[in-house]
Amino acid sequence: MRIITINLPYNSNQKLKTVLDRVNGDEYLQSLWDCINTNAVRRLGLSDHGRVHFAIVSNIGLKILRNLIEAGVEPSIVTDHKLTNDDAEVVVFLGSVLHDLGMVAHRENHQIFSVSLAAQIIPGLLTGIYGEKERAIVTAEALHTIYAHESEIPQFTIEAGVVRVADALDMKEGRARIPFTAGKKDIHALSAMSIRDVKIRKSKQKPVIVEISMYNESGIFQVDQLLKKKILGTKIEGFIEVVAQVENQQRKTVLTRYTLGAPDTSSPKVSIE
Repeated sequence: MRIITINLPYNSNQKLKTVLDRVNGDEYLQSLWDCINTNAVRRLGLSDHGRVHFAIVSNIGLKILRNLIEAGVEPSIVTDHKLTNDDAEVVVFLGSVLHDLGMVAHRENHQIFSVSLAAQIIPGLLTGIYGEKERAIVTAEALHTIYAHESEIPQFTIEAGVVRVADALDMKEGRARIPFTAGKKDIHALSAMSIRDVKIRKSKQKPVIVEISMYNESGIFQVDQLLKKKILGTKIEGFIEVVAQVENQQRKTVLTRYTLGAPDTSSPKVSIE
């Protein structure tokens, strides 16, 4: 079996480093990732939902979480359980690499199967890192991020919002090539093929600025119909701004700019330029 090593900037978070090392060395877990792609890619004609996807999502998720923390946004595991920002990073990492695990059983309701499988795997990944109480809390918070990563499921935590949005931001053109080359040429595939790059930065106004560059206007479907649904309803929607722009002969033309309202705002504001 080809082992994929997820490279993650764990910085000084030794808990995250230990969990990362265990995930990278877990042949059983990585074999399940292969089984996910047997269903997703070979049988359903979808894009990769395995090793590469989890590496991308975990890096995006960690970047988003750290931007939020730097801006003074407190993770839910800190607010509700008095644990630390380091523990929030562990929760986001676990959610990022385990949220699609249930696709080994089926695409339909995969988040339910993901919770069942992850509940068996997470405690072992955390053994020796946490005491029993803290291990239970981190497991519970990670399971919530996994179950609630689908847009129709209500979320309770900052960390769940981070995982859901990070999952949606794995949208660069290469992520659609499998269904496209296999003959899947609907608006989903065509739109995803037009996404050139996705970058995350911060500003004084918003801790998370998502900049999406596109080859052509069809990419706006990814932003307007898919990404927006993933952001709305999360605990982090008020902290994110999404800018989608077309690159045309060295000139960038802003098509759509989403400025989502503060967390206590009833509805987001959308402006088109």
